[in-house]
Amino acid sequence: MAVTSRVSESVLGGREIRFLDRQESNYPHLMRLALDFGFRVLETLQVKSDKPVKSFVLVTDDYRSVETEAISPQFRTLKELDSHIGENMVDILHDYLFGFVEDDIQLAQAQA
Repeated sequence: MAVTSRVSESVLGGREIRFLDRQESNYPHLMRLALDFGFRVLETLQVKSDKPVKSFVLVTDDYRSVETEAISPQFRTLKELDSHIGENMVDILHDYLFGFVEDDIQLAQAQA
């Protein structure tokens, strides 16, 4: 199951990390999701205590127009994020392509 976390109000700023071509082999899982499925990798600067902290998170391509949950938890490095995505890619793509199964189960139970 994909873990979600909110891109929160404590974010001071951020930018998209772009993967320009398939030769970008340092982060193959992130590159695949970005180029083939339109996901975005955000580098964010957040306030934690008094010190700003940089982190990376995976979001869908509509994150600017829709208040959205991040697809991944926040990680301190791109390498950690890529590793997490590699371990959870099947679940992430299943949820993205077919919807979140847990939400469907809860909706069905509420209607029963």
